[in-house]
Amino acid sequence: MSGKDYLEKVRGERSLLERIMGYIPGYRGYKEKELRRESDRLVRMEVVNRLRDAKTIFRRNFANPSIVQKLSGEDTYRYEALLSRLDRVTQRIDRAVAGYAGMFDAVKVREDKLDQVLQYDVSLIEKAESIKLDVEKIVKMDVGGGEWRQAMDSLTSKVEELDMLINQRSEILRGLQG
Repeated sequence: MSGKDYLEKVRGERSLLERIMGYIPGYRGYKEKELRRESDRLVRMEVVNRLRDAKTIFRRNFANPSIVQKLSGEDTYRYEALLSRLDRVTQRIDRAVAGYAGMFDAVKVREDKLDQVLQYDVSLIEKAESIKLDVEKIVKMDVGGGEWRQAMDSLTSKVEELDMLINQRSEILRGLQG
């Protein structure tokens, strides 16, 4: 689902009164800004939920003592490093700056560029979904084997890529303010 699709979903859920008031001068712009802010929040929540699901699946698999016994010291490090990175990225997205600074906030965001931000945020959802799918594959593999180690390293790289996307998102938002 694209950023515009999320925005349209939020717009579609407006009440009849909100649609009527959309014709009142000044109110429409205010509501559009609020809708953009809400769609941005929904996008970020979706990313966070997918990452939390991935982490839950991963943790449940490794809660089994027979699996944990198969881990070497290096494998345990891989497991713990991945969980730590997932935690960090999830928290960064959850606490990320909203794509629109509110009408009464000190910093305003140029409205003409917000669609670019929403489109960018879709890439975060897609990367989070890819991470979740990889976790679902990894938990089915033979723990500690070469294929498992390679998959863990690849998954860790994906989480790091997501972390870089968050940095890029922050840079885009900094460029929008003014």
